[in-house]
Amino acid sequence: MSNYDNFIEDFPSRCGTILEKYRKDACKNGLEVTHMFAIASASITIPFARLRDNNHPSGDKMNGHYGKAVSKFNKLCGKYFLKSRLWNVDLESWQMGEVKKENLWQDTDQWKNNAHPLSKDVKVKKVLSIVRNALAHGSIFTYPRKQNPEDQIEHIIFLSKIRNDNKPTGNYDMLMVHPDDFFDFLVKWIDFLKDLKIPSEIV
Repeated sequence: MSNYDNFIEDFPSRCGTILEKYRKDACKNGLEVTHMFAIASASITIPFARLRDNNHPSGDKMNGHYGKAVSKFNKLCGKYFLKSRLWNVDLESWQMGEVKKENLWQDTDQWKNNAHPLSKDVKVKKVLSIVRNALAHGSIFTYPRKQNPEDQIEHIIFLSKIRNDNKPTGNYDMLMVHPDDFFDFLVKWIDFLKDLKIPSEIV
C-alpha cells in the first residue's frame, strides 16, 4: 500500500483511476451514480479544502511549494464555468436556482420549477462551492423520486446554504445536472488536478 505524495494531485488522481476502472461494472449493476458520488465526495472535497483554506490543518495552501498549484486553482475559480476547462461545451443539463427556507420541505418537483439554465456569468468558484458544500453536508437529492417507470435519475440536485455576513439565511443555492453531465465534469476536475503536476520531492 503506497503512501500518497499529496492530497491535492496524487490522491484525486488515484480516485480517477477507480472512477475509470470500475465505471463499466457500476453501470452494469445500476450503481453508476453511487460509484460517482463515492469518488466525487473524496476527489472534490479534499483537494478543494486544501487549495482554498488558509487555516487547513495540512497547511497546504500556505506552503510555498504548492504556490503554483494554488495559483492555477485560483485562476480556474475566476473563470466563467461554461467557458472553463471544467465544461467548455454546450450548456446541456446544468441548471441553477434558489430554494427558500419555507419551501425546503416541499417535493423536489417544486424545487425544479424554480430552476433555470445556468447563466454564462456563473463562475467556477460558485459551481465548485455548491457541489463541495452539498457533498460535505449531505445536501444531495435526486429527481425524480421513483416517479418514472424505469426509476431512472434524471437530475442530481445539490444544495448549499446561502450566507449573509457569514450567517445562514435559511435559503439555499441549488444546482441541478444530469448524472452523465456530472460524470463529465468530475472527470475534467480530476484531470485539472492531475495537470498540477506537484513534484513528489517537494512534499
